[in-house]
Amino acid sequence: MLIAAAPSKVPFYIAGGLLALWAVVIAFSGIRRPDFPSSKAGRRGVIGTSVLLVIGAVSMAVVTAGEETESEAAAPTSSELRLVADPDGVPAFDRKTGTVKAGTATIRFVNASTIDHNVAVAQGSRELGRSPTINGADTELKVDLRPGEYEYYCAVDGHRAAGMEGVLTVR
Repeated sequence: MLIAAAPSKVPFYIAGGLLALWAVVIAFSGIRRPDFPSSKAGRRGVIGTSVLLVIGAVSMAVVTAGEETESEAAAPTSSELRLVADPDGVPAFDRKTGTVKAGTATIRFVNASTIDHNVAVAQGSRELGRSPTINGADTELKVDLRPGEYEYYCAVDGHRAAGMEGVLTVR
């Protein structure tokens, strides 16, 4: 949807660049000629031009402000997610969200505690994959994922209900 997209920032960059260039020209002129600007009309011209450039840059900042769209958001750089279980055995992962590239995603799961944990991935009520249940070890789960949102959780009885879950975004 084009209307919801953030406006181009190019006008702001141009206005800001012109303001910066004007500041350099004025500074250089003032260094070379201590009496710059030498006339009352010259001073008014410098002040007026400076005010117009500042207003232009601020206006362009306001006009081009907007939220980053999903397509402009940083794309995931990996098809791998690392999850770590709380080492004290508390039913919790070290993160509540993760982002991976579409395709075969690998979830590397580390459980240094003596409590059994695993990691499962689901979309809605459909479980797409589950790692082996481990303690004091690490494992991985590979699952083919299309763009969208998925849930990951520990499938050991009661652990998901206790909060050992998160959201996996696939782009």
